Amino acid sequence: MTHLAPVDQAFLLLVIVFCLGSCLIRAFWELEQARARRRAPWPGRQTTKRD
Repeated sequence: MTHLAPVDQAFLLLVIVFCLGSCLIRAFWELEQARARRRAPWPGRQTTKRD
């Protein structure tokens, strides 16, 4: 097993944290988009009031 310099370890840690963070942000974004689509009324099912 090779030993990395502390600077290289810090860089790799930052890359891993960035990748995991972006994946989490994307997952939450997708969940919010799906929730918003469920909450929005369907274009064909809009009811109109007739007086």
